[in-house]
Amino acid sequence: FREDFKYYADICFRFFGDRVKYWSTLNEPNVVAIRGYRTGIYPPCHCSWPFGNCSGGDSEKEPFVVAHNMILSHAAVVGIYRTKYQVN
Repeated sequence: FREDFKYYADICFRFFGDRVKYWSTLNEPNVVAIRGYRTGIYPPCHCSWPFGNCSGGDSEKEPFVVAHNMILSHAAVVGIYRTKYQVN
């Protein structure tokens, strides 16, 4: 996931960087981790009892794994932006 996200962000920076003033890597990552992997309210609807009534998932572990990978992906993309595209 991280390598794909870096590739995608690099393309966005390259082709839209002259028109975009402010960049955001991920929108509301806490909502994705909590509602998608703890309570299962949002896709991919992973959860476990007592947090939700989903067909699969681990509400104690998966939100932390997801948040960890989102943070690492964000950091990787920020590194690309700062080293290749940021104008000082």
